[in-house]
Amino acid sequence: MEKAANKNHTPFYSLRYERKFIFQHISLEDLINTVIFTNSFFFKEIYTKRTVNNIYFDDNNYSFYKKNVNGDGIREKYRIRWYNDQFSKIKNPTIEIKKKFGEVGDKFSHKLNNFETNIEFMNRDQVHSLFIKTLKETNHNQLINNFHILHPSLYNSYERKYFLSACEKFRITLDFNMNFFDPNSYSIRKTENLNKDIILELKYDNEHDTESRILTQQIGTRLSKNSKYVRGINTLKFLIS
Repeated sequence: MEKAANKNHTPFYSLRYERKFIFQHISLEDLINTVIFTNSFFFKEIYTKRTVNNIYFDDNNYSFYKKNVNGDGIREKYRIRWYNDQFSKIKNPTIEIKKKFGEVGDKFSHKLNNFETNIEFMNRDQVHSLFIKTLKETNHNQLINNFHILHPSLYNSYERKYFLSACEKFRITLDFNMNFFDPNSYSIRKTENLNKDIILELKYDNEHDTESRILTQQIGTRLSKNSKYVRGINTLKFLIS
């Protein structure tokens, strides 16, 4: 569902935290049993495991990437997300614009209903043109203008599991089996077996920040500055160089 927006399609943001923790040298099952299910907030698994697919967008200067690396307090991230075990088959994706304001942020979502395609034999420019054409059919002028100056800069996919605390104030996702693809040749540049880390994301509304400190202590590993987008761009640089 698309978040609330005004008549000019300017999104309203309700700020929340997304705390990230990286786990290495531990199996998914052990992490769930020793961290997720043993803290005092009584998490339970919700939904079924899904494969998350993303197309990230940036300008020709990779400004979003550079702002993230530099730690700029105010920054944005543009991506298109869908859920499918086969990356190239896109069905009913969602455009997401993530905004960061210091330690808090939120995202604006716009669902592209009834959209379905296979990008297996498309290059970066063809994918870009396809989404611009689709946006024009929605008359969403702000998104059209924004995406005109951007281009697909990274493809990635990973598996995700979802958990919710008994008080329903805190959500945890676990991301694993991460892969990155070059937008021009993702079938060749797949970074299989290069990322064995498990990323735990703790998500909660701004008002629960004080209480969250108890939970972060029980998670038992250091808070990490982790961006899948930055990690993916750095990985592709390594592969291509």
